[in-house]
Amino acid sequence: MPPALLSALADRSFVFDGSPAWTPEHARRVLAQVGSEAEAVRVLGALQRSAVPVPREWLGDRLTILWTLFMASRSQADPELLTLWLSEHLRLLADLPHDIAALAIDRAVQSARHGFIPSIGEMRSTAEPLVAERARMIERLQQVVGTDE
Repeated sequence: MPPALLSALADRSFVFDGSPAWTPEHARRVLAQVGSEAEAVRVLGALQRSAVPVPREWLGDRLTILWTLFMASRSQADPELLTLWLSEHLRLLADLPHDIAALAIDRAVQSARHGFIPSIGEMRSTAEPLVAERARMIERLQQVVGTDE
């Protein structure tokens, strides 16, 4: 995302007039100063397209690989357990955007210190702040460009 747009969407650090830390008017002024008004529309579209849920097939494949990596050497690797585990993980992670789901799974694996498959909670603890930030950016951009959808 262009720096001017990031600046326009960020909360202002010092507000002395009693106004909110962020306003669409201030963001529009920042973008107008650098001529990036059209960029806001383009980025809004890209963010909205990126906010759709992860493809179920990709998520199923990725989680199956994860199961295989952690369970292949274990004697209790049961296909029925895989089916149950996979269906529950698919259900509870399916709402995440693709890029955020991929990052959350990777970070959970990278930080797993217990030798077991990372939990849904470990994955979602990475994903939730990113989803919230993306939603906030979309909401603010909609206000800036005047499309409160």
